[in-house]
Amino acid sequence: METGLRRIHVTLAGLLLAASASFANIACAQGDTTIDEIISPDLERREIREAEIDSEDFEVTVYWGGIMSVEDFGSNRMIGGSLAYHINEDFFMEAAYAQTELGESSYERLSGSAPLLTEDERDLSLYNLSLAWNFLPGEIFILDRWALNSNLYLIGGIGNTSFADEEYFTYNVGVGVRMLTKDWLTLRFDVRDHIFEHEIFGEPITTNNLSAQLGVSIYF
Repeated sequence: METGLRRIHVTLAGLLLAASASFANIACAQGDTTIDEIISPDLERREIREAEIDSEDFEVTVYWGGIMSVEDFGSNRMIGGSLAYHINEDFFMEAAYAQTELGESSYERLSGSAPLLTEDERDLSLYNLSLAWNFLPGEIFILDRWALNSNLYLIGGIGNTSFADEEYFTYNVGVGVRMLTKDWLTLRFDVRDHIFEHEIFGEPITTNNLSAQLGVSIYF
């Protein structure tokens, strides 16, 4: 008799466990469906394609808008270009050339005397070799519609400035920003100080000559 009761108890216990498991599975399934219905968002994701710099290492730049202020000779339009080699993501080397035309010096304007320089001597040209560091990569947003990858860089180097039939050893230091519109095309804006010494007014003086230029670059 006791053996029969034990078998009945074991059977009932097994049935209860099976029923509990089935009920738990049903509840979980219903719960998952309810949670999905509550928190599942119906969002249309927008695809954003940002321009990334091309894998090529060379960059040629044409400065189509620029101005150079030569100490004591005023500010005048400057044109030029450069060729850069990107060593890695952080550094690049650049060879640049530019030219402008000097205005009248402050001495000529105030004294009213004969010009210090002839027309040909007022043609100023400069070239330099510089090393730049991309120190602040980031993004520039335009009208909340376009996101352009960008790089702020510091640049400095040495070169030569030629005017008044003389050559002057020149240092240049500056800062610039590059904005990538395509993976092969960028916009650049540079501000630099060209430092050299001359003796046009009789005594050696060290001058700081600022330039600002806007250009377009192509990678190849």
